[in-house]
Amino acid sequence: MPRLGSIFRSRDGGDGRQQRRNSASAAAGGGGGSSSRAANAALSSSSRHLLSRGGGGGGGGSSGGHHHGPRLPKFMRGTGSLGLSKSELDRMCRPSGLYETCGWDDRHVRRLIGDGKLAARLKGNDDRRHPGDRECPICFLQYSAINVTGCCGATVCTECYLQIRPQRSRDAQCPFCNNPKMIITVAGGMDDKEVEKREAEEQAVIEAKIRA
Repeated sequence: MPRLGSIFRSRDGGDGRQQRRNSASAAAGGGGGSSSRAANAALSSSSRHLLSRGGGGGGGGSSGGHHHGPRLPKFMRGTGSLGLSKSELDRMCRPSGLYETCGWDDRHVRRLIGDGKLAARLKGNDDRRHPGDRECPICFLQYSAINVTGCCGATVCTECYLQIRPQRSRDAQCPFCNNPKMIITVAGGMDDKEVEKREAEEQAVIEAKIRA
């Protein structure tokens, strides 16, 4: 019985090196048979090797084959957990001009506003422009975005809060109920029932003043 090596050499007309050359030639010319299958297997192995190195898919891989996760969009970098754009955050952090000076660092205020821990620094209005606007009892101006104290539920605008609460003080007394540890959160929007209740209370105050 003849050896397998001699059969392959007789069919290919040469040794192993000639067989590999024939396989490559068949793959380039579109030939079929065992040579074509061998060439396709070699090409598939090469493709898998390139993909594992990050070289496939249009050459988007980094040098050295290191894979990096998807990068965040530019507008989400350094603007806080709210995901605001830089222009939006700039507009919300711009001082309103209500006070000439502020003892807080602008970067710290920006971080608090970007994380949703402090309301935007808005310019207040003398009159209520929208049904959901609320009054700050310190400056007596109306704001569409305002803070609320956790101790007594009083509203306070951001500009006034930055004045009554020193940045480097761990605790600050609430100016409304004298609680030694004033904590604030951003007030949520008012629904229709809350607006109606407030209007009824305000009307009652007006009528009481008229009767007096």
